[in-house]
Amino acid sequence: MKYVTVIVIAFSLILCKTGFAILLEPNCGIRAEVPSYRTRIIGGRDTQIASHPWMAFLHYDSRIHCGGTLINRQFVLTAAHCLYGVPNLKVRLGGISLVTRGKSSCQLPAEDYMVDLGIMHKYFTRDIFLNDIAMLRLARFVEYNVHIRPICIVLDPARKLLLDNITSLTATGWGKNDNGDEATVLHETTIQVKNRSLCSELYHVPLGPNQICAGDSATNTCDGDSGGPLGGMVNYHGTFRFVQYGLTSFGDLECRAPSVYTDVITYRKWIELVVNKYGNESLF
Repeated sequence: MKYVTVIVIAFSLILCKTGFAILLEPNCGIRAEVPSYRTRIIGGRDTQIASHPWMAFLHYDSRIHCGGTLINRQFVLTAAHCLYGVPNLKVRLGGISLVTRGKSSCQLPAEDYMVDLGIMHKYFTRDIFLNDIAMLRLARFVEYNVHIRPICIVLDPARKLLLDNITSLTATGWGKNDNGDEATVLHETTIQVKNRSLCSELYHVPLGPNQICAGDSATNTCDGDSGGPLGGMVNYHGTFRFVQYGLTSFGDLECRAPSVYTDVITYRKWIELVVNKYGNESLF
């Protein structure tokens, strides 16, 4: 897999051909409502892929490496630190389990995709996880179905104000559970948003407006959840859609203190820039 950094280009290239768009992908954030079972993650519960059809897990040699989200037919969003030292990275979409691709009368099998390009934020700082965001370009076109759909990425800067009033968000992933065991199925948890100063004091690093502090000893993300989404439901023109606000970046080793998440909405221009610059039109 080849890694590149994104160069700075004029913002006029970021605008959609039809003008400024509110959402990166119009057909986004639609989920099926299915029940969740048992305790997982840190204070969380098992869930179904139809409830989070944008979930991707990054793997190599059949091992989970990180989480991610499908944002359109060609790109997956994840954390920049997930791209280090991993050859032949693959992305799996439409799967709830890590141990099987699954196939039943009520669910299509999961799909594996090769990654032909990894784009890491130019100013990612590995030691303090600043600008911890990256995108993976898939080698082939993604076909949407009930188990594979994109998450909503908001492009309207005014929507950033919504986050300031939100006190809880949903995190999803395949990370360790309450017992410290590796999870084998997808799980979710509701996480409380904290003041950034709390995480700054805990980890002795300055947190900026492009980062989110959330979680506690009761509910949190853990090892294996990196790159996965932090989001919530938003009423968009009468339709409730799941919007991604953040992605899992780092936390403490025991997963009991608040964790730090990259604020996705503050990177909306960078995300659209990457899609426009590196999207392969021939796949469409």
